[in-house]
Amino acid sequence: MNLKAMITQNPVASFIVLTLGLSVASLFLPVEGEMAFAIIALILVMFPTIVAIGLEAIMGGRRGVMAFVRECFRWRGTLKWAIIAIGIGFLMNFGVSVLAVLLGKITVITISAPVVFRLLVVPHAALLEEIGWRGFALRRLLDRHSPLAASLIIGVPWGVIHLLLVFLYVPGRTGIWDGLAILPITFALTWIFIKSKHKVVVSTVLHISLNSFTFVAPLIPEGEWLAVISYSLITAVLVLVGWHMWLSQPLDQKVSEPVPSTV
Repeated sequence: MNLKAMITQNPVASFIVLTLGLSVASLFLPVEGEMAFAIIALILVMFPTIVAIGLEAIMGGRRGVMAFVRECFRWRGTLKWAIIAIGIGFLMNFGVSVLAVLLGKITVITISAPVVFRLLVVPHAALLEEIGWRGFALRRLLDRHSPLAASLIIGVPWGVIHLLLVFLYVPGRTGIWDGLAILPITFALTWIFIKSKHKVVVSTVLHISLNSFTFVAPLIPEGEWLAVISYSLITAVLVLVGWHMWLSQPLDQKVSEPVPSTV
C-alpha cells in the first residue's frame, strides 16, 4: 500500500498522529525565557492547518486543497450561530468568577482589562486550530461516528497537547486541569459545528470567544479546576438539551463531502 492509499483510507488517524507527533516534538525545541510559552504555543497552533492542508494535497491535489479551503471559509448563514457562540464563550468564562464567589475564593467579581497580545493573536491561533481539528478531522469523524465518539476522539489528543504545553512551560502548574478543560471545550465546539451546519467559521468564533473572554475570569492560584467545572456545566446544558443528537448515527449525506460554495 502506497502513502496516498494509506492516508486516503485513514485520513483522521493520519492527521492525529502527525499533529500529535509534530506538537510533542516541538515542545522540546531549545526555547527559553519569559516568551518560551508564547513562542511554542504559536508554533503548536500552526500544525493542525499545516497537516490538514498537506493531507488534502496528497489525497486530492490542488483541487482537493482548494475545495477544502472553500469549505472551511463558508460563511453564509453564520450570524445567528456566531452570536450564540460568543455568548457561550462569555458564559463559560464568567461562570468561573461566579463559582469562585460561591466557593469563597473571591469576594467580588472584577473584570480585568483585555490583554492586547491575546486580542491580536487569539483569532489567528483559533482559526489555525479549527481548520485542522474541526474542518478536517471532525467533519470526517461525523461520517462514521456519533458526535459523542467524534468529540472524544478529537478531545483526548488535543487535551494531551495542552497538558504537555502547560506542564513544560508554565512553572508551578501540572497542566492536568488545562488538559481536562479541553474535553468540555471540544464538546461545545462539536455542538456549535453541527448546529451551524458544519461551518468552521462559527466554531472559530466560539474558540476565539473562549480564549478572549478570559478577562472576566479571576486569576486564582491553584484555581484552574474552577474553569473545568464552569466549562463542564455549560457544556452539560448543551448536551442535555439535545442529548439524542450526541448518540445519533452519521447522516446519509457525508459532511466530509465539500458543500458547493454560495459565496
